[in-house]
Amino acid sequence: MIEGTSPDYALYTGGAEILPQRTSRTYEIWPSKPYQRLWGKLTHRNVITSKKPETVISPNVNVGECWCFNGTQGQIGIKLSRNVIVTHITYSHIGKGVSIDPISSAPREFELWGLNEDFKIFLGKYQYDLNGRPSQIFNVPDEIAKKNNRRISSVVMRVMNNHENPKFTCLYRLQIHGIMPN
Repeated sequence: MIEGTSPDYALYTGGAEILPQRTSRTYEIWPSKPYQRLWGKLTHRNVITSKKPETVISPNVNVGECWCFNGTQGQIGIKLSRNVIVTHITYSHIGKGVSIDPISSAPREFELWGLNEDFKIFLGKYQYDLNGRPSQIFNVPDEIAKKNNRRISSVVMRVMNNHENPKFTCLYRLQIHGIMPN
């Protein structure tokens, strides 16, 4: 598959949405002193908060344009713009060359699950290679995509671990590609 030649059914501007009930809590850093924490709760100042999960399904992949969650494991749920048979996904992260800091918060291993109103399908386990290209394409194995041959309305990307950042994991861009059978 040539990059950019297939529709992205997880594109926010194309009608995809985040599923809050299937999405981990957004990363926040609160002040350490009790009076600062109280002031932060009252005014929402002095609290560092990650961008919203919608960032993951938006086309901007510039440094800092990511959504982060606490720790090394978490997930994001996405209602697709159309019901499709998922054939492949593209995950994009910033490259090592454009980052000031090591990109240890990038996901390493992740699973993709397809959901519909009456079923849940495992679409594969994948690994993002920090030494590879910033945008990496992962094909859903034929035995999974063709055998199940079911249209999926939503997906969940479940991050199993990251590249050794214990505090948080950042997701830049997830694209879902597939076919709409007649």
